[in-house]
This record gives sequence, C-alpha cells and structure tokens, in this order.
Amino acid sequence: MSVRHVVLAVCAVLVLTVTTGCTVRVGDGDDDGGVELFGEGNSMQWDLTRPLEAETLGLPSDQMVIVSVPDDATVSLTLPTGTWSGRTEEMTVTTRHGYVDQVDLYWTEADGQAAADRMVADADLLGVDGARVAEWAETSRWAETADVNETRAKDNYNGANGEVSTAIRPSMAIGQGTGTPVRLWYKFYVRDVVETAG
Repeated sequence: MSVRHVVLAVCAVLVLTVTTGCTVRVGDGDDDGGVELFGEGNSMQWDLTRPLEAETLGLPSDQMVIVSVPDDATVSLTLPTGTWSGRTEEMTVTTRHGYVDQVDLYWTEADGQAAADRMVADADLLGVDGARVAEWAETSRWAETADVNETRAKDNYNGANGEVSTAIRPSMAIGQGTGTPVRLWYKFYVRDVVETAG
C-alpha cells in the first residue's frame, strides 16, 4: 500500500472521529491528481515563521491536500533559527481557517543507518533530541532480522524550533534483512505561528 493510500485512510478515520470537519482534497485535475506547489527546478520554498494564507498559495481553506510532487523535488522551509532543506517524495499540506496549519514530508532512506544519519543531521534545527534519534540505527539493525508479530518498526521524535513544532517519524518493515529501506515522515506544525500573529 502506497503512502498516499495510507494518508487517505488515516485522514478518512480522522474525518469520522474528529469534529473539526477536516476533509481531504486530492488535487485539482492535473495528471497526478495533486495540487501543484513546486516551481522552477522542482523546488518549493516557504517561510514558516509567518502565517501562510491558503488562498494565496492556491489551497483550500480547511482541508488536507495531497500535493503533486515532481521527480527530484526539494523543499526549503524557513524556521525561526534557520532553514531546513531536503528532498521529498510525497507531501501533504493541511490548512485551517484559511492558513497553512501543517506540512508533512515523506521520503525513503536506503537503510537504518542512512535514516539515523539524516535525522541526527536535522536534530538541532528541528529541536529534537539528537542522541535519541541516533538510536534509530540500532533499532533498525534489530528490525532487519527480528522475528516478531509486528510488521513494522516505528518511532516518533517530537521537537520545536521557536513557534514551529516538529516531529520525525521513521518506519521500516521488520524481518526483511540487511539494507531494509526506512520511510521518514517529517511534520511541521505552524498553528502557533498563526495564532501568535493573530
């Protein structure tokens, strides 16, 4: 099952259980079914230190949107103490009351060590515990050969950079042998940025 289908399934559950009226929008008629936000050079640059108006970006007011992500896409997000930049394979943007509320980026690293290295490199900027994310390398080595009932090894590391809250969520299949790829999910919450500015 692709991440796109997983995201849709998760949001479908949220739509049924959350009373905020979240809905999912999958695109606006382009070939891939996603909203176009990337520009020249397959890149996108957003400043998360200030409120981003949904309408200005061509986004709906109160929805989760699955974004059309081109090949070799890169995203740069300005945070209060610096700029995070990286590639992404899939992306969703959630809007709330006319503003961007959350940005989610997904991509795959070659194996557990590569994922741990990337998370450690990002730890200070994202305000997460670098020592904790470094432990993912050991978790992934265990997961490669583990014989347990679970199908995936997952973790969650929360942090913050000023008013931008962050989370890193690695996930990998269990028992698939050496070199099992790791899916990374980076989350950027900007609700506090919007509410402070208001």
